[in-house]
Amino acid sequence: MKLSTFFPALFFSGVIPTASAAEPTYNRAPLQPIPYTALPLGSVKPAGWLRTQLELQRDGLTGHAEELLPAVNFDSAWRGGNGENWEKGPYYLKGLIPLAWGLDDETLKKAAKDWIDPILSSQRPDGFYGPENNTDWWPRMVVNYLLRDYQEATGDPRIEPFLSKYYAYMSSHLDADPLKDWGMSRAGDDIDNIFWLYNRTGEKKLLTLAKKLSQQAYPWTEIFEQNKFLQYDSYQPRHGVNIPQALKMPAVYSQLSKNEEDRKAFQQGVAHLMKDHGLSVGINSGTEFLAGSSTTEGIELCSIVERMLSDATAARILGDCSIADHLELMAFNALPGSLSSNIHQHVYFCVPNNVIAKHGGVGYAQDYDNANNPGPISGFPCCCYNFHMGWPKLLQNSWAATSDGGLAPLVYVPSTVTTTLKSGHQVTIREETGYPFKDTIRFSFDLTDSVRFPLTLRVPGWCKEPTITLNGAGMKFSKIIQREWKPGDVLELKLPMPLDAVPGINQTVSIRRGPLIYSLAIQEDWESTHHAAIAGFDSYDVLPEKPWNYALQLDPKNLSESIQITETDLPENPYQSGAAPVKLSMHARRLPSWKLAANGLVATDPPMSPVSSEEPLETVTLVPFGSQMLRVTSFPVLGNPSAPAKSFSDDFADGDYEGWLTYGTGWFVKEGKLQPAVNANTNSAGAFGVKAIVPATDFSDLDYEASVAVGPIGDAGLMFRVRNASLGADSYDGYYVGISAEKQRVVLGKAVNQRWVEITSKAFKITPSTSYQLRIKASGSHLEVFLLDQKILNATDDSYQSGCIGVREYTPDPAKTIATFTSVQAKAD
Repeated sequence: MKLSTFFPALFFSGVIPTASAAEPTYNRAPLQPIPYTALPLGSVKPAGWLRTQLELQRDGLTGHAEELLPAVNFDSAWRGGNGENWEKGPYYLKGLIPLAWGLDDETLKKAAKDWIDPILSSQRPDGFYGPENNTDWWPRMVVNYLLRDYQEATGDPRIEPFLSKYYAYMSSHLDADPLKDWGMSRAGDDIDNIFWLYNRTGEKKLLTLAKKLSQQAYPWTEIFEQNKFLQYDSYQPRHGVNIPQALKMPAVYSQLSKNEEDRKAFQQGVAHLMKDHGLSVGINSGTEFLAGSSTTEGIELCSIVERMLSDATAARILGDCSIADHLELMAFNALPGSLSSNIHQHVYFCVPNNVIAKHGGVGYAQDYDNANNPGPISGFPCCCYNFHMGWPKLLQNSWAATSDGGLAPLVYVPSTVTTTLKSGHQVTIREETGYPFKDTIRFSFDLTDSVRFPLTLRVPGWCKEPTITLNGAGMKFSKIIQREWKPGDVLELKLPMPLDAVPGINQTVSIRRGPLIYSLAIQEDWESTHHAAIAGFDSYDVLPEKPWNYALQLDPKNLSESIQITETDLPENPYQSGAAPVKLSMHARRLPSWKLAANGLVATDPPMSPVSSEEPLETVTLVPFGSQMLRVTSFPVLGNPSAPAKSFSDDFADGDYEGWLTYGTGWFVKEGKLQPAVNANTNSAGAFGVKAIVPATDFSDLDYEASVAVGPIGDAGLMFRVRNASLGADSYDGYYVGISAEKQRVVLGKAVNQRWVEITSKAFKITPSTSYQLRIKASGSHLEVFLLDQKILNATDDSYQSGCIGVREYTPDPAKTIATFTSVQAKAD
């Protein structure tokens, strides 16, 4: 019986078939051949600790979603009801499907089918589908993606004609109803979907549609290449989820465009993001917008899982193993670091130095009083729906077919892959490993006959001396092993994991060993703040029970002498708090000057290293980043403090702001001027006052000037003698002198306990968007302010004696953040 007649009978009878060992679908001309091709969903099954994570997810937030998350119950508009009609239901289903077929769980499969059937039956004669009261292109991009997964897993013959009909509708309506907002940002997802369909149907009109989507989308190749994330009035190109989601778009489109610029854009974008906004967890900040590199900035859980999917997609297309390295960094650190160990809670923002998680507004540009607090719904209710694809898609994308007819593990996880090679042979390989906690990966070839094909091994960038053995015998290492594999063959790959001290802001370090990032083991006190509809899914404050403010004693150039490694057997859940199978021990001293910010909800940034401390020498323990909710990841280092420079200058002619630390928004340099990004679409008082400081400076008496321009409202100016800077408009100790076109005044004041206190001010005609030379002279308690070489203010105040310099803008309308600063000069007086 033909599949075309057999499969529909199964679907309509309620039976859900599973496509098994299907051959991958390779690019069809004119799409460019690529090094690695995705295997159909269901080709890879989990084992070991990864299976545990998927089972925890099934028994946790995913399996109980209908009870905990209002947008995914039976009343969803995507299921024919009157409920949620946008992205939340599709987000959830996009994770549910690979989880169901990854675990081969019949209950989850039926739950997925209960969504798929009404979605497919909603298609109109003209091809459009879904809720009639929401015609946005964007959520349908998510649905199109999950439908292709469902087709791969089941062979459902309804999917391809459904998508063909929809894309024909889209082609005929895009000119009159072009992409906007989220669709403009995330069009790369649908281009990927279109190529998936084209490779199966050969419909040339699909490629024309892909070109049109590329033309209507944000110019991501240019944005990544030229670092233009912050140079738009719209918030979309600086949105913390749009960026990692869009990272794959140039690579995806390069399959059609064949442009080298599109191929280079991924790594160019990543380099810019990490230079200006990089966090020690290995990704840019995004709360929810790009926000600099403070150790207490975070990254949204949606961003983490979207970056994982972009990494997997781009790694296959570009053949760049370093992108797969980063996929592991996200999957093994940031993802579990955003989830409770039983996956009953998640956090909205994953923060490298997260020493307390207490309800309250921290001061992020997009602030929520529970954004750092674990619960079924943390922060804005998007991540609670979108995170479900994290672990399942890691499994799905862990293996790929190679262009030379073989297989490759893109990331190393315990799993079993079964697929059909280009040669037509079906093969099964079992991958047994405790990686990333252990350094050995064992591949067992469960074959019925001998088969010749290449196996391509990825050597992570951090591994310098990989070794392999075949059936117990050593052999010369090769990344590509081309041989005739026999039933029962066992290949063992060993990837020795070196210690590494990765530099960060204020000359801090974060400690890595192989693909794992290590953080201070902080004893946690979980206090329930909200009871969920079902037991075990409460929301919590998490408080530290022991000190966290340590500076490490180590030699970054000889870490093995400073750090002791303790390994134990791998537990069933290696991310269970207190059960880490690898721990690092080293000496440290407490640093009393490093403390919580004034709001008590976040730590200040570590002081500039090297630092000294008179506290007793202690032994501290570091554990994998993902095994705790509270953590310190960016550490100051003990040593002899450097003498502060007697002068500082920056004209930003080099196009960057290296050495500055920013708060409240993203900052950028354009035409030789440092400026904060327009802070539109924020919901935080912290966004009203944004600042950038130079932590390496420490002036007492000083002569400090810069060219400052302010917008039509608010004020902008110079900060001096600043300490304890943190998130929030007035979260710092120190002085500020600003100019205001709105009030036509020059004002001198100070921040005290997060409260602005004016010292003195004077009327002065200020023209908006015009540069003024502003200067402050401070000698002891005597403070003088000059504007255009005129002495304007003269005051006496002895609240603060020394500290760093910086610049600041305050505006009651964050959408009008348009201050600029240049020609910064300061010297000890």
